[in-house]
Parts: sequence; structure tokens; C-alpha cells
Amino acid sequence: MLECTLLVILMLLARATGADYRLAQRFNPFLEQFDFDTGSDPTNGYVDYVDKKTAIELGLVKLVNGTFHIGVEHKNAALPPGRKSVRLTSKKAYSTGTLVVVDLSHMPGVACGSWPAFWTVGEGWPSGGEIDIIEGANRALYNQMTLHTGNNCTIDSTGFSGNLLTSNCDVDAAGQSRNAGCGIEAGSANSFGSQFNSIGGGIYAMEWTSNGIAIWFFPRYQIPTGFMSRPSHDPDGWGEPLARFQGDCQIAQHFHKQKIKIFDITFCGDLATATWSDSGCQSFSEECESYVAGNPDSFSEEYWGVVSLNVYSTQRSTASTSLTPSSAATCIAHQRRGDAE
Repeated sequence: MLECTLLVILMLLARATGADYRLAQRFNPFLEQFDFDTGSDPTNGYVDYVDKKTAIELGLVKLVNGTFHIGVEHKNAALPPGRKSVRLTSKKAYSTGTLVVVDLSHMPGVACGSWPAFWTVGEGWPSGGEIDIIEGANRALYNQMTLHTGNNCTIDSTGFSGNLLTSNCDVDAAGQSRNAGCGIEAGSANSFGSQFNSIGGGIYAMEWTSNGIAIWFFPRYQIPTGFMSRPSHDPDGWGEPLARFQGDCQIAQHFHKQKIKIFDITFCGDLATATWSDSGCQSFSEECESYVAGNPDSFSEEYWGVVSLNVYSTQRSTASTSLTPSSAATCIAHQRRGDAE
């Protein structure tokens, strides 16, 4: 009976201290963790996604002073299907109870016509869900974080520091633009684009649980010493996130088998073309594609500088699962029977 009581106490303490994420994957060596996606752009971009061999030969992927650069071709005029770029997909898929943490020294600027994103996506879009961690286009000043799902998923308007743009995550939601999803815009400019680069970058972290999805940003000057080298993390101590997606939405039903579509950069396409005029880019050219094709120098700063990328998990091995909700429940049941006797 004493062992049972101690087990229950330990279970309660574990819950009180929040989620315990253990290092599950360190992306090093970097490229070996990804496949190069050379298919056509599903967002209709003016882009030519190249294979690994071509990307290395053109210098689109390279290691520079310990930082991995992922960029675009910016020396020559582009011909259809578009400007050469890279689109990487993680070999592994991830499940609920995942924490993705990335340290970036640089992200795309964002130049007119450019549409960079760091995101995850499940099988059978949109039924498998999509989590946009970093995204923007056409000289955007603020990062936009978005979920894309099927129907019956909406989020609350509290619990985060960003600005709610749309609350219905359904890609076909009435009253929202097609595929708008539920979006939250960061409140600070230094979390995105050229302002992010001016402070030396920082860390983005995305937590995905059955209760919700949250995204934090830590500017370079606020990152604790040794943050990326830690074997575990507890986001409960990180304070209010930039974005928190929770509400009338069964997260476990809408998000599964997420792969990291990491650091792709496309051009024009659905988003950058739709916002071309509103962004002021029309003053340079009437058409997005013609500008992207004829102005290679504009894209020299369109690259990701990845210092490190780690994935943490709350999953436990079978050798360490003695402390579980089911075992605690069994103890409680035994104790109740003993008290009744």
C-alpha cells in the first residue's frame, strides 16, 4: 500500500511540473535528415525546386562557419517553371507530444515576390493538418503563424501575445479567404524578416500536444546559455507564447504524422501574388513573376541560416513506463477496495 501511495504522489508531482520533453532527434548531420522535394509547388509558385546534387553545385545549400545556409539562385534571370530553390522534407514523421526548437541566425528578408515558410504538414492535407511556424511574403514585417485543417476546428482569442487574424482553422471556412486557416500575427517586428536578422536572429519553438499548439520566439539577446544543448525542456516555464491554438478543436483528430517541410522558399504563388498590390511591390513591376524572373540581385538575402534544429518528445520507452496514469489508477482502485473492506 505504501508503494501505491508513493506512485500516486509521484504521478501528481509529474503533472504539476508540466510537460517533460526529452531530446529525441538532433538534426546533425543536417542534410541527411531530409529528402529534397523536387515536385511541382502545390501553392502554384514561380519556382523550380532542385535536387540535392544540383542544390550543392549551385551553392543553394552550404555550411558557412558552422551555420547551414538554405537559399535560392540569385545570379541569373529565371525561366519557367521559375527561380531555383530548395524544399526539404524531414524523413521522419512526428506525433502528438512533440516540441520542435530551431535556432536561426538569419531568415529571408523578405523581398518582393518571395514567400518563405517553416512549417509541418500531415498526410492527406488538410485532414492531417498543417502548422505554419514562420511565414510571410512580399516585404511582410510580422511573422504569421497559422493552422490549416478540415472542418470543426476553431480557436480562442486569448492566451497569447500575438494578434488574432482569423479563428476558424477550416481551409473552407465561411467568411474567410480560401485556405486562410486560423492565423495569429506576431506583435513584434524583430521576430521576422530583416528586423529578425538585424538582432542576430533567435530561437523559435513549437509545442504540439493533444490540448493545443503553441509557438514561442526568443530573440538572440534573451536566449539562456546552453538552451539548444539541453537534454530536456519544459515550456511551462517559458511564459506567454506568441501564438496559442486551442479552443473548440480536437487537436488529436486534426493533426497527425507531421513532417517538417523545413525552410522552403517559393515565389509569387497563391499568397505572394494575391498580396502583390497591397504590399507596394506593384510599384516595381505590374506582375510578380516577371519581377522574380528579371531581378536576381533582389534575392541575395533570401536564405535561412540554421544554427541548429532539435526535436524533443514526451514519449517514454517501454523500459521506463512504470509511472503511468493506468498504473496510478490501478493503485487507487486497489486502495479503495482495501478501505471498503
